[in-house]
Amino acid sequence: MTGKKVGYAALGGGAGAVASQIPGLQLLNLACCALVVGGGILAVYLALRDDPPAQAAPYGEGAKIGALAGVFGSVLSILLALLILGGITGVMGIGALAAESAEDFEALGLFSAIAGLGVIAIVAFSLIINVAFSTIGGVIGAAIVHRKAPAE
Repeated sequence: MTGKKVGYAALGGGAGAVASQIPGLQLLNLACCALVVGGGILAVYLALRDDPPAQAAPYGEGAKIGALAGVFGSVLSILLALLILGGITGVMGIGALAAESAEDFEALGLFSAIAGLGVIAIVAFSLIINVAFSTIGGVIGAAIVHRKAPAE
């Protein structure tokens, strides 16, 4: 895969990730992760639009570009969510730092450990879902962009 195609995968995945964070527009992801699929389609469209006509559609190439767009989209989506939600939960958590007893401090440590495991689970789930649906978008994009070569 060329560097240009990787760049287009990053662009398509990034577009899906940013759109997924916009209030109201993010509701489209409730319809079978439509924005994630759209990011995969966009990435494949940008990467394969100048390819010459061929007999067979490049489904394998579309799936690879779509999967890579899913990885980029997942990472960017997680970073954006942390930026947005991190500020809110950080302000709310300041009051918890004023633990008055050792028991409160131990409970806070246990809560932090459980929250950390939850974040790891959310990241893994996001990566799996984004890659799967963006790969589907990549295959759909390959079917859309493909131009059949004239018969000889």
